[in-house]
This record gives sequence, structure tokens and C-alpha cells, in this order.
Amino acid sequence: MNVFRLFLHRTYRKVVKIILALSYDFQTWQECELPSGPKIFCSNHFSSSDVHFVTTLSDDVLHIVIGPGFGIPVVGSFLGWTEQIPALTKEDRKQVVAKAVSYLQKGESVYIFPEGGLNTQETLMAFKRGIAEIYLSHPCPVIPIGLIAPKRRVRNKMSRTAGRTMTVVSRNYYANIGKPMEFKAALSLAEVDRDKACQSILDELGIRIEALIREIKTDKFWS
Repeated sequence: MNVFRLFLHRTYRKVVKIILALSYDFQTWQECELPSGPKIFCSNHFSSSDVHFVTTLSDDVLHIVIGPGFGIPVVGSFLGWTEQIPALTKEDRKQVVAKAVSYLQKGESVYIFPEGGLNTQETLMAFKRGIAEIYLSHPCPVIPIGLIAPKRRVRNKMSRTAGRTMTVVSRNYYANIGKPMEFKAALSLAEVDRDKACQSILDELGIRIEALIREIKTDKFWS
């Protein structure tokens, strides 16, 4: 990322952190220190607010996959200037894996919501294979993150900027960052059956992220 784009991204992060400090009970937990170097961050897609919050979870140079769940023109354009990865159209989505891999090869990290829509408080939607394809194309640590907010803080809001109703959270928001994951068996399996290899990665990620969310509910905030 060039100096100007990096400056814009760091400025954006600082603004979000200030807003969180002033307006939210925003708590994060982390199981262990994360390794240096390129990483693939991923989480459940809990609300339309996620893309703001997740920028604050790491100091890595981070390239976020911006999909249909985040179609706010003004902020979306700004994030585009900071070298995020567009996935708003079918043509964009065809390029996501290649662009993500190009950033990983530079030693920079990427962040992707591995599902196409918003999940509920109880169950995750089926994860899509983009995250698995990125890993198989450039293996590096995958960092699972569970995102959640108390039900009473989740609401649907008509956004004038987005021109549609969005699921957002207010006041309380929690992130649980898990241990790095590797999928060595999937790498071997991909040599003979890439579809099964992708599905095995998605299954493991889904189980782990569900566990991180459950941990927030039972052992962290709600305990």
C-alpha cells in the first residue's frame, strides 16, 4: 500500500476508534498473540456496521473485501481509495481471490466475511468459498473472529446514505479473536478434489466462529 493510501486508511481507523470510544461499549477478546506477516482475517457477517469495526481489530495493513452487504456509496468510495477489495458486482467478485492473493504476497493482510448475508443471533449462514480459495491459493494463518451484540441493541435502520434498510448495532458490540488456524489436510486434499478441500475449510471455520460467539455469550459478557 502506498504512503498516501496507508495514511488514509490509518486516518479512517483512528476516526472509527474515536467513535467507538465515545459511543459504544466495544470490547474485544483475543486468545493469543497473533503472528507477524500476512494473515487472512475472517468473521461472521453480523451487521452492516461490521466493516467499520473490524478495521480496528488489528494494526496490520489490511485490505477488506467489500461485498453487497456494504454498499454505502460515500464510505465505500473512501475505502476504495485505501486499496480495499471490491466485491459489489459479479465482475468484481471474479477478481477477489486474485487481488487478495496479490496483497498477501506483498506481506499485507486481508479480511473477508465468508458469507453473503447477515446472520442471526442463533445460526450462521452457509459460508461461501472465497475465503477457502484465498487460503488454498496462498496458505497463511487464518484468524477467525466471532462478532455479536445483545439482541436489544440490534435494530433495522433506514439509511439515507445507502438508500435501503440496514441491520445495525448501537452501544454494545463485541469481537472474540481466535487462535490462528491452518488447514494442511485441505491443502493435500485440494490436489485431488478442490471442492471438497474448500468445503472442509469452510466447515472448520464455521464451527470455530460459532464457538467464539458462544464463548462471548456464556463465558464473557453475558456470564
